[in-house]
Amino acid sequence: MASALHQELFDPDAYIAARFSFCEEHKREEKSVDPCCRTWTLGKFYQFYSTLSSNTAAEKRLQILEFGGGPVIYSLISAAPYAERIVFSEFVGRNRDVVDSWRIRESNSHDFRSIFKTVVQSVEGRDDEEVEHREQELRDKIISVIPCDVRQDPPLDPSVQPGSYDVVSTHFCLAVACESVEMYAEALRKLSAYVRPGGYILSSDGLGQTFYTLGDARFPCLTINKEIIEKSLIDAGFTEEFRFHSLPLDLEISDGKEVAVFSARKCR
Repeated sequence: MASALHQELFDPDAYIAARFSFCEEHKREEKSVDPCCRTWTLGKFYQFYSTLSSNTAAEKRLQILEFGGGPVIYSLISAAPYAERIVFSEFVGRNRDVVDSWRIRESNSHDFRSIFKTVVQSVEGRDDEEVEHREQELRDKIISVIPCDVRQDPPLDPSVQPGSYDVVSTHFCLAVACESVEMYAEALRKLSAYVRPGGYILSSDGLGQTFYTLGDARFPCLTINKEIIEKSLIDAGFTEEFRFHSLPLDLEISDGKEVAVFSARKCR
């Protein structure tokens, strides 16, 4: 099973090095390599949160749940200015340790500064002072790092209240964790339970892929496409404001054909 493989073989340090090394050159040159189109996805996250904020009362701050966040916090960097609090959840214990160690500033924690520079300066167009501020802001707003398991019902500890989140964010998680289209649709239904009426899901995933690799490890993936995603979202109650963006991929680390970022609003 994919879950057992990830518990046994997933290496958070190798993942961060392989997927985010391009951030070391955050002032990107034309020749820079961004093999997983992360800069493109980061831009879509910024667009989502800035647009959502412009449509929300000025005093409103978002309650955000990150589901299956892995060992990284990149998807939340543009969310931080608009968030009141963020609950971060992840299946693999080693990945939770990486994020929690960074959050509480342990001396041996991973340095995510280059990713913050990419988002804050290259994507959002802000200055270096904002980079440091944003990093501390995100640390402060992640109030807990907790386990999750999409195979369970509920997939989170009972202390996580259903219907209390403005945004549930999940990236490159469900197509890896789910072994069938039916399980994928059920996973979205489980996540929908945590979204308040009128709230949103924001997600990204590979399309048309059957595997991805990390070092010598090979992990199976569920093959999904736009039609499967849209139908599953509708069945989960996300019937409004479906937004879907995709970009072609040509990778050695995966047989995915496209990367997609998508969002939808839960009916009131």
